[in-house]
Amino acid sequence: MSKFFTLVAALFAVVTLASPAAADSPGWSDGDNRYGYVQVSADRKHIKVCDNYADKTSVYVEYATTYLLKHTVKDEKGGDFECGEDSVFFGTITVFKICFRHNHVSRECKNPVWIKR
Repeated sequence: MSKFFTLVAALFAVVTLASPAAADSPGWSDGDNRYGYVQVSADRKHIKVCDNYADKTSVYVEYATTYLLKHTVKDEKGGDFECGEDSVFFGTITVFKICFRHNHVSRECKNPVWIKR
């Protein structure tokens, strides 16, 4: 019986101690105050892109995973409270870059952010 309580206490300690560490990790981000920003979660499984203003500039992020798959996420409604989001089920996000398209014509992307840890 005491082995059972020891096992339960050990599992509780692992869950309790592991959860805050994952929640406190900042993750990665990049952006431009004029247009928008992108955030990648600390576990590299979730990505969010936000367009700050409802203007003629669209904001999107291009990213790749450990399985060399390339994806694009757009914030379809610039300037509102909803952002474009995506999740990775297999592998993790390894690199991302935020891009802006002005008047649906010219494209500008910031330098890629490579995630090393």
